[in-house]
Amino acid sequence: QDSVRLIEWLQIDQTDALRWITRYQPDIDTYTEENKQLKDKTCDVLFLGSSSINLSDNIYNDMSPLKLIRRSYGGAALRDMLYNYNVIARGYHPQCIVLYVENDITNSPEDITIGQTFDLFRIFIDRIKRDYPGVPFYVLSLKPSYAREKLATTHKIINTLLAEYANTAKDVVFVDVASCMYDENGVLRKDIFKADNLHLNQTGYDLWTARLKPLLLQHKK
Repeated sequence: QDSVRLIEWLQIDQTDALRWITRYQPDIDTYTEENKQLKDKTCDVLFLGSSSINLSDNIYNDMSPLKLIRRSYGGAALRDMLYNYNVIARGYHPQCIVLYVENDITNSPEDITIGQTFDLFRIFIDRIKRDYPGVPFYVLSLKPSYAREKLATTHKIINTLLAEYANTAKDVVFVDVASCMYDENGVLRKDIFKADNLHLNQTGYDLWTARLKPLLLQHKK
């Protein structure tokens, strides 16, 4: 209920906003240099987001024969992704775009509200739709994890909001990659996580690939 409709920006107070949104600046600097060297910016899929994308070591093999450009990094949140938008999300030529990000609410002092998070998703997606009209945009559901078990209800609410939004937004598709992470008894699997109980191992990524790849292959030219 605290959600408001804003088009281009959202005022968020943080303890040290500049330090927080530039904490992954080395990754952004690397992508800036890569973009200068990248002569062909066409791709089947532009992957954006945080470590759940960035730590998928086999993503290029898993998604083959799709051609990928990946511009994910560390603990990216929507706030710094908007700050770094020109580097990570502008100037490419994708057939479709995928986003995964869950770090705007992590049970930390820098957390924002559910409403603010939902607004930031919509601001980010609206900017993408402006820059890439007609390009399908796939937003992945926030995943459950044992490390962030206390946020399970929050994640479910955000996922519900995103799913409802995608139902009415043109060229936006909500992809549920959370439900496949539970066993037949409805218990979150433990064998799909790395030792930190937050990030996926290859078994977990295999579940995501099975859910996501068939959707992306539809846009392969």
